[in-house]
Amino acid sequence: MKEVPIELSVPYNDDPTVLKEYFANKTHGTNRIREVYLAGPQEYSGSGRLTDELSLEQFSEIVASIHAEGLRVNLVFNSTCEGSSWYKQEIIKNKLDYLQEVHENLGVEAVTIANPFYIKATRDRLPNIEICASVLGDIDNVQRAMVFTKAGANVLTTDVNINRSLDLLREIKKTTGAEIKLMVNEGCLYKCPFRKFHFNYISHKSMERNEEVEQCFFFNCLPVIMGDNTQLLKSGWIRPEDMRKYSEISTFFKIVGRSCASAMLIRAATAYLKESWEGDLLDLISGPLNLFSVGYGAYLDNKELGKKKFFEVVTKCHTHCSDCTYCQDIIEQNLTFKVLTREKVNDLGMAGLQEVTRMVAEIEKSSPSLKTK
Repeated sequence: MKEVPIELSVPYNDDPTVLKEYFANKTHGTNRIREVYLAGPQEYSGSGRLTDELSLEQFSEIVASIHAEGLRVNLVFNSTCEGSSWYKQEIIKNKLDYLQEVHENLGVEAVTIANPFYIKATRDRLPNIEICASVLGDIDNVQRAMVFTKAGANVLTTDVNINRSLDLLREIKKTTGAEIKLMVNEGCLYKCPFRKFHFNYISHKSMERNEEVEQCFFFNCLPVIMGDNTQLLKSGWIRPEDMRKYSEISTFFKIVGRSCASAMLIRAATAYLKESWEGDLLDLISGPLNLFSVGYGAYLDNKELGKKKFFEVVTKCHTHCSDCTYCQDIIEQNLTFKVLTREKVNDLGMAGLQEVTRMVAEIEKSSPSLKTK
């Protein structure tokens, strides 16, 4: 039986060299990059990441360069909050006019939206555009998946917290008929209690210009990982080697990183296209897990996880952690500290590494009950 190609949705982080690398390495065997996703001009919408200010003319040029390489464009339109004015008729019309312009005049094929209200409004205005329900829609059950598909989404980026719930993912796919897109390298806490508030904050900040960003949420997440290193394993990431095991559910995967270092994006895209990574798994993962890894030089060998049948164990896990020591055993046997990988240096440089180390030390100081690694 012929294997179905793996397809990737990859992020643009405002660095043109990243696009050049994507274009030069957009396939590996039969695997390929299907689309590049990016935010548009901030005057029209916020999103789930902070990006540089962008004009419509600049956005048009980027879209044209992506299309010239035969790749699709997915416009990220996934705010979780834009205040009470978000629902005023003139605001809704302005946003839909913008979506219509980029779809019909620039050829943008897809849009990612978190709010089902805006999914329905977009589908009513643009019957032929591909609408991808954002991971920020928290689609973690069949009921919620049905609401999003009935609103007009034809692709569902399911909640990363169910990435290892294979039966549930199969049921969502079967019930909705939608294509499932799985996010592979987001490094948030499992069932993170801060997540909703964090993305509400980012949604507002992503529309502001020249405003200082407070990294307040890392001061919440990082101490949890510091105090319990098994959180590194409980997060919903998917190893490059394990993507093929989802083939009954999906062969479409999304790499996180619109606010990550360019070297990290290129590295992650390459590893997931090749379905293999030799080295520190945490060098592929974003968010608080990556911050922890950089701050402490934490190293978790990716291939060792495969040897321990990680996918097979965690996809049968019932999260009864008090009755199981699997994750703790891996941490004790395989997690090491004070390892400076070449990838971390490439991502941040020595000055950046020193700044992250300083930040982690500040967080640790504010959490006196934590043990210093």
